[in-house]
Amino acid sequence: MRILLIDLVSDDCVASATIAARLAGCAEVEACRPAFDGSGPRGNMSGFDLLLLVGDDDAALLKTCRRVAEDSAVPVVVIGPCDGVETAIALMKAGAVDIVVRDERGDWSGRLVEVVSAARVRARPRDRQPYVDEGRRLEQIVDGSSVPTFVIDGSHQVTHWNRACAQLTGIPANEIVGTGEHWKAFYTEARPCLADLVVDGTVGSEIDRYYAGKGYRPSATLPGAYEAEDFFAAFGDGGRWLYFTAAPLRNARGEIIGAVETLQDITEQKRAEAELRRSEERFRLLSITDGMTGLFNARHFVQRLTEEMDRAERYRHPLSLMMMDVDDFKLFNDTWGHVEGDQVLIRLAQCVTACLRRTDQAFRYGGEEFVVLLPETRVREALAAAERVRALFRESSFLPEGAPALVHCTASIGVTRFVPGESSRDFVARADRGAYEAKRQGKNRVIRAFPDSGELLD
Repeated sequence: MRILLIDLVSDDCVASATIAARLAGCAEVEACRPAFDGSGPRGNMSGFDLLLLVGDDDAALLKTCRRVAEDSAVPVVVIGPCDGVETAIALMKAGAVDIVVRDERGDWSGRLVEVVSAARVRARPRDRQPYVDEGRRLEQIVDGSSVPTFVIDGSHQVTHWNRACAQLTGIPANEIVGTGEHWKAFYTEARPCLADLVVDGTVGSEIDRYYAGKGYRPSATLPGAYEAEDFFAAFGDGGRWLYFTAAPLRNARGEIIGAVETLQDITEQKRAEAELRRSEERFRLLSITDGMTGLFNARHFVQRLTEEMDRAERYRHPLSLMMMDVDDFKLFNDTWGHVEGDQVLIRLAQCVTACLRRTDQAFRYGGEEFVVLLPETRVREALAAAERVRALFRESSFLPEGAPALVHCTASIGVTRFVPGESSRDFVARADRGAYEAKRQGKNRVIRAFPDSGELLD
């Protein structure tokens, strides 16, 4: 038996030598290299009983298999990685009569000799029909795959439902094959699966109805195929996330005669992604939060201040700012210690949070200073909010260790409004001047700082 080996692996023909040695007892092997100018393999293919096409790239194997099958009636056997059911089907459609899959070590698991021996007693006819029944070969490929897979024909009847698909869905093949009810494995009411849309050629018009927001996209590797993902609550314990790909099956004239759909359980990946997002959010919050008071920190204030000033100026909306400082805080610390002083700051933060709206944002500006951004707030409303904070904090009491009686603390607060066109430095400095003036006038009060002339008013 004469075999022509078309080697797509390496220029030194290591693959060719290995295969020739493997077949030494049953065939005469002649190796050639393809001409990469598009003219096909080097050498005359006539006079050979079998063509062995060996490579390590599925795309190159598919392209060469198609060209060789068009130019010759000699049976073609492909030796390669064959990554996935869709690739195997494409190779069979391109003209391969059999596929020998290379394992992770580059070996062919002994099937090569079996395939060649079978080819010795059964050659492919001149019309290039496979020397084995194509339907049986497709069934073996699909059912032997560890990837959940099903195949439908042009009338949406299931022709293949492999063991992995049965295990995933809990529905055996004998209940699905020969019916058009494959939707029951995934949905509670009749609707097309992705493979059905591929068969009908209505992917574009129907996709939004069934797969909007579900990661739908054309396949980057398989022409005419589409991908999507969805959550199926009825699968497993608590539901499963599936990533699925549907690819068309075509006849020799290029007409769609069916579709193959593969399913991949990506639940653990989704869970990992969700946990990663939660972790990222936790770290993000930690990076912008003051660890003691729970308010946002000064760094985040700088960012939010710029954003709110830009928004207020763009839309001509009001924006107010509140700056506050604990009165005589150094004396309190010197008298009762920093641990007790921390409790005062924590209580002030609680008072601020209790008196503000959800849209307002409070920050620990530094030391005993706090600042509050009040979007969409006119200065009269900001003054009222500041007064609520001042009064609530004044009513708070503390009992430091060693103190003979309850201790009360107060805060001085400055309030101002944003003037379009001014800098953030001027905006903050004016609110700070208001807090300073409140201290100068006797502490425990709210002062409005006017932007026009810097005039101060109770």
